[in-house]
Order: sequence, then C-alpha cells, then structure tokens
Amino acid sequence: MLHEKAHRFSKALSVISAASQRWRTEVQSNQLASQVSSILLQRRNWAQLLQNLKLSSKLTLSLFLKILRRTQNNPRVSLEFFHWAKSNIGFEPDIRSRCQIIQISLGSGLTQSAKPIMDYLVQTCPASVLVEYMNQACKGRDSQSQSLSFVLETYGRKGLFREGSEVYGKIRVQGYSPSVSACNALLDAIQRENEVRLAWCFYGAMLRNGVLPNRFTWSLIARIFGKNGKSERIARILELGIYSFEIYSTLLDCLSKTGNFGAAFERLNEMRDRKLDPGFSTLSLILDGACKHENPEAVARIMSIMVDKELLSMSPLRDYDKVIQKLCGLSRTYAVEMFFRKALDEKIGLEDATYGYMLRALSKEGRTDTAIWIYRLITERGVVLNDTTYNVFAGALLRKEQSEEVSDLLMDIIRRGFSPCSSDLSGFLAVLCRKGRWREAENMLNVTLDKGLLPDSLSCCSLVEHYCFSKQIDSAITLHDKLEKLNLSLDVTTYNVLVNGLVVVRKMEEAISVFDYMRKHHKLSSASFTVMIQGLSRVNDLRKAMKLHDEMLKAGLKPDEVTYKSLISVFK
Repeated sequence: MLHEKAHRFSKALSVISAASQRWRTEVQSNQLASQVSSILLQRRNWAQLLQNLKLSSKLTLSLFLKILRRTQNNPRVSLEFFHWAKSNIGFEPDIRSRCQIIQISLGSGLTQSAKPIMDYLVQTCPASVLVEYMNQACKGRDSQSQSLSFVLETYGRKGLFREGSEVYGKIRVQGYSPSVSACNALLDAIQRENEVRLAWCFYGAMLRNGVLPNRFTWSLIARIFGKNGKSERIARILELGIYSFEIYSTLLDCLSKTGNFGAAFERLNEMRDRKLDPGFSTLSLILDGACKHENPEAVARIMSIMVDKELLSMSPLRDYDKVIQKLCGLSRTYAVEMFFRKALDEKIGLEDATYGYMLRALSKEGRTDTAIWIYRLITERGVVLNDTTYNVFAGALLRKEQSEEVSDLLMDIIRRGFSPCSSDLSGFLAVLCRKGRWREAENMLNVTLDKGLLPDSLSCCSLVEHYCFSKQIDSAITLHDKLEKLNLSLDVTTYNVLVNGLVVVRKMEEAISVFDYMRKHHKLSSASFTVMIQGLSRVNDLRKAMKLHDEMLKAGLKPDEVTYKSLISVFK
C-alpha cells in the first residue's frame, strides 16, 4: 500500500516537473520572440544584432511563427526576416510559416513578394493541404477570400489546371467567390491545354457563382471559340460592343485559316475605325493564312498593308533573316516558307540561326514534311545548329507516321550525337516491332544503344523474342550483351524465351551466363529454373542441375506437381 502511494506521488511529481519544464520553455521562447521582434522593428542593423544572438541554434518553427506574428504590422520587416533566416542561418520554413508570410504580404498589398513563395508551395505541396494551411493563416472572410483567390490564380498561372480545379471546388464549398482574375488564370490554363469541354464547364460555373466576366474573360472565350473555328460566335462578342486586340486577332486567325479573306479584310477596316492599330503579329495572321491557301491576291494585299505600315521593307525584300526569324517566333510557318522560297529563288544566303528558327517552328507546328526538306538543306550546306533544335526536330519525327525515310533520319540525328526524348523513341521502336518491321527496329535499336541511349524494355523484349522464334539466337545474345553493358534487363517472359532458345541449341555456357544475370536483376521464375535444370540434365551436368533445384525450392518457386515430378526424374 505504501509502495503504491509512493509510486503515485512519484508519478505526480514527474507530471508537475514536465509541466513546469514546458512552462519555462514557453516563457523563454516568448521572451526570445519579443527580443528578436523588438530588434527587427527598432534597429536598422538588426541583421548584425541577430547574428550576435546566435539565433541559428535557437530558431525553431514555433519561435519563427511567433516572430512573424509580432512583426506583421510591418510586413516589409517580416519579409526581410523571412528571407534573411533562409539565406543567412540556413533556416528552412515549413508550409505553415510560408503560408503565414504569404498572408502577411497579401494583406499589405505586397503581392509580387508573395508570388515566389506561393510558386514554391504549389510545386511541392498537394492542393488540398495548401488550401487547409492558407485557411489557418487567414483572419476573417475577406482575408480568406483574397488568399484562396491568390492560390487559385497561382495554379492557373503555372498551367496546373487540374489542381486549380480542385482548389476552385474547395473555395466554393467554403462559400467564397474567387476573384475574376483568379478565375481567368484557371480558364486560360484550361484552354491552353485544349480542354475545350472543361473550359466551357468552368466558364458556366463562374457565371453560376456570380463571377462577372471582364474584358480578358471575353478574350479567353473568343480564343475557345477560335479553337473550334467558330468565327461567327467571336463576331457576336464584337457585336456586343466588347472588343480588344486579342479578340480581333483571334477572329482574324479563324477567318484566315478557313480562307475567308474578304471578311478578314473587312474586320481589319473595322479595327481601324475603332482606333485599334494592328501590328506585325496581327497582320501576319492573314499573311500566314493567305500563304497556306495559296491565295496570291490576299498575299499581295496584306503585304502591301504591312509595307505601308513599315512592318516590311519595300520589295524586293532583302532582310529575309529578320523577317523569317520574327515569323518563326509567331509560328507563322506558311509565311516563313514563302519568304524562304523567295530567298532561295533570289539566291540570297541566310544565317545559320535562321535555319534553326525554321526547323524548330516547323517541327513544333507538326509540318514535318517541310521540316524534313529544311533538314536536308541544312545537312547539304553544312549548317551547324544547336542541340535543342535537333532534339525538337527528332521529337517531330518520332510523332510522325513511321516510314523508312523517318527511321533513317532519326538514326542520322542520333549518330550525330543528339538525344531524342527517351519515351518517344521507345514508343517509335515499339510501333516498328508491332508492325513486324524488324530490320528497321533492329537498326534503330543498335544505333540507340551504341550511343548510350536507354529505351524502355518493351521494344528490346520484342526483338529478343523475334530473334529466338526466328532461330537467330546469336542475334538475341548479341543484343542481350549490349543491354548487359548498359545494366538494362528484359522482362521475365522474354528471359524464359531466351534461356529456352539457348538450351534448345545447347549453348549452355551462354544460358548459364544469362541465368546469372537474371538472378542479379531478380527476374527468375519457376519456368526459368525448370528450363535450366532440364538443359543441364541433358548435358549430364547433374551437379549444377541439383544445385539449381535446391535454389529453386529455397526461393519458393517450385513448379506444379506434374512438371516437378518430370523434372526430378532425372536425379533417380
């Protein structure tokens, strides 16, 4: 009884002692937070004074938050302290601290200062978690609405429309209406990804939730209409008295792509009447469409307008490099091709950089046949381009319908030392195998592996199985040797085909080598053990066969009863 009371008393003392220690720690933390805050707010040389405090060993996340709260009425000081702690004493703020400093910045109109901090969070933190912590950092509904709109706008600005849609849903559940600029950012991100149906759904949600569209919203709506070639819908927006360079440019692009140049020039006159002066970018839309539709009258008319506005020099045009590069930057590839052919006809030499501009622009726009023509001219003339240009061209080839010409061009690019996207290259190889174009696939894979590029295993597996089934076992071994040098492996099924093929032709030394490599990469199965044991038994190497049998049982890879009985019959 006495022992039990003593135990309870000791336990009570321990609890009191722990509580006392927590209390003392909290008091010390509050005192330090007050001291640091006073220095920050009152002293210009606060950085030196904080260094003297040896804050790097004392600054905890809890203390950091206390300092931010005490200095938040002077948000510039809070921001300076935030960045100083990160840069000078190696402090790493957590998500709570970052949300707190963002909220302090937004509440004082320091939006630009908050952007890089929020950019970091949207890239490293799940949307649901970020919304939760931003809610905790806010005080009052106005603060919460502003902060969540800022989160939504950041996701839109970064093009993360799925995460942005999730944030929008959470904002609506909480009963807030996000700002129109935040909604515009998300709508813009959605339409840039060509998610037209989702864009319309989101626009409908904006209207239902009382978000009134502004001029930029209407520009985005016009752009969405333009993606479907609905020029008449864009014209209706103009009829409502809502117009801008963006809306007119979208309409001109739409009309020019469909070859309706009469209407396009009428809209140009309308722009002039409304004191909107179209520049090179807008007028080149009509020029590009006229070149695409091979309409010489429209080409001559729009070029005359551009010359009058001094956007092009007088004919004959001599400054081809400047014009072609500018058009490439705007993706006006049909106009680019027209000027390039003029330069060829007039035997005017172009800069190497101009060829690079053309090859990149044509590749990005999917005009691969014309890009191939430019590439052949580049190789003939010894033009030297940068890695990025060749890689963009290679990406276009990989997305083009497979042909022997495309395969040869890709191999030429790879031999020159350029590295196409690995996933696209793997997909290209897989299609060649699927279509039974084994020679092309073999040549492509050999060039790829020789340059140290690493495609996925699917095409390698297909080729190895093809070699085995077509009795080209030496080719299968040669390919596997290359894979082994690059530390690549096949799948279990393909390995079983390869080992069985080697056993059938009694290449047991090679079979054992492949089996050892399979073991190293954990690609063994009961089927592979069975094949090897049977093969070793046929060449009367029963000692190795028995050793593999024991390893198989130890690994828990015993085959079915019928197969197992047949397998062990050789040991009797």
